[in-house]
Amino acid sequence: MAKFWETTNGYIALHEYVGACIRMSFSKMDLNGLDKIPDFEKNIVIFAPNHCAAMIDPVLLLQVRRHAPIGFGSRSDIFAKPRTASILRWLRILPIARERNGLQEVAKNFATFDEAIECMDHGTPFCMFAEGTHRAERGMMPVKKGVFRVAKMALERCSKPVYVVPVGLDYEYFFHEIGRVAVNIGEPINVGEFFEAHKDNMVDAEMYRMLCETLRERDLNLIGYVMQRRHDRVLGRVLLSVASLPVFALCAAASLPIWLPAAIIMATFKDKAWTHTVHFAMRFFWPILWPFQWLAGVLFNMYYELIRDLKR
Repeated sequence: MAKFWETTNGYIALHEYVGACIRMSFSKMDLNGLDKIPDFEKNIVIFAPNHCAAMIDPVLLLQVRRHAPIGFGSRSDIFAKPRTASILRWLRILPIARERNGLQEVAKNFATFDEAIECMDHGTPFCMFAEGTHRAERGMMPVKKGVFRVAKMALERCSKPVYVVPVGLDYEYFFHEIGRVAVNIGEPINVGEFFEAHKDNMVDAEMYRMLCETLRERDLNLIGYVMQRRHDRVLGRVLLSVASLPVFALCAAASLPIWLPAAIIMATFKDKAWTHTVHFAMRFFWPILWPFQWLAGVLFNMYYELIRDLKR
């Protein structure tokens, strides 16, 4: 198997297909602030986004680096089966245990962190979701200090500057498809400069707390800006909606193999943060139906916003 940081033809082919699939999952996708990302070859780079849409969040983040991998950490319990673990590793995903998994499992994180640091030292960035869990809401829970523990370990082992890069993943809708989405890159935190500036007047615990607060503030400043829909011209929108109903019916019927299984699956899920992920998984196997499903989603959202406005 290839090294974690290496690029293979199979991975690149899948990366390109996934990129096409994710672009058909939203009516508009913006990638903002790409010029702020430090050079991967000359620096250690850790992406630290908010986490609000399960497995679709890392798929979105992948779009900031075309034709090359980004490493990810994920909950360790999904690596229980060797075959699954092998596939996840090929996808550049490493296991990270949480405190609820017990101290014995948490101790295994050091091996993961070692590999993540080696990965970054070879020019492949790594992503750790700052909150350590997900929820389908705007805003952020407290940031876990694990991101900065890994950053400090990298600082001690590598002869490169270490940056934690804030990322805001901003969705228009959480519980239905196609709306707008943005990936917003914020001003990186130079971890080495921070520790050097505060080493004489702060203990480590205080520095970690300040770094977590800084990251949370920067992430929060990157979300909540997806352009809102217009709420005027109601009469024109009513006429357009009525005229478009036959097109919507045709597209909805044509894309039935995508949205119907996804709707059935989501009816069994308590955690609705998986909505985008489940629909993406269904879409993945039906590329020929993407245009129909995309247009049906755009029209559905138009009707959804119109009904909301009429109720006001």
